[in-house]
Amino acid sequence: MEAIIIPYRGTVSDKSRLRSDLKETSVGKLLYYMTQNLINEVSMIETDVHLYILTKKNNLSFSGKFTLLSDKGNELNESLTNAFKEIEEDIITIIMADLPLIKSEEIKAILYRHKIEKKILLGPTPDNGTSILTFNKNNSFPLVFGKNSALRFRDVFEEEAISYEILESKDIYRDIDKFKDLLEIMENNSIPENIRQIIKECVDFE
Repeated sequence: MEAIIIPYRGTVSDKSRLRSDLKETSVGKLLYYMTQNLINEVSMIETDVHLYILTKKNNLSFSGKFTLLSDKGNELNESLTNAFKEIEEDIITIIMADLPLIKSEEIKAILYRHKIEKKILLGPTPDNGTSILTFNKNNSFPLVFGKNSALRFRDVFEEEAISYEILESKDIYRDIDKFKDLLEIMENNSIPENIRQIIKECVDFE
């Protein structure tokens, strides 16, 4: 069995750039619905996958089958490192919750690709963040999630001679960090209608 971890930290520091443009309640609703959408997509994967939600919250109202992982760190890298010690699975895929265009087929393809190639798979966002990371936790390397993390992960892998591949996609790994990201996603013709409605319900574009 493989593990998928979705960080849903629920802290006020999450999405600080987005919070500067939107109301607190709007950001909270948006993150909630984006996370629920990702849970739904993962649930459609016909592979033996154990889904974990990493969170500081004690009670979550998400629907679906998942296990809560207690977020015990001050920042994401520390929290994930602690979480790895609590799960049995060796193959781990970390997926950020704010990926409105990713579908179950793409997630399944990533899991299959790692199974065949055995390389770390890194999905960079348009601004060089990291949206997806698939790896074997027995291949130890430092986590560097944060600003420009995709570039920093590449540096880590190069320095430690770790085999990796970059996942290439114009839209799949597009995340929501700023208000302009929402505008660009809403202009995307491939956006699913349910995602379009979620964004409209959470955000006032006037």
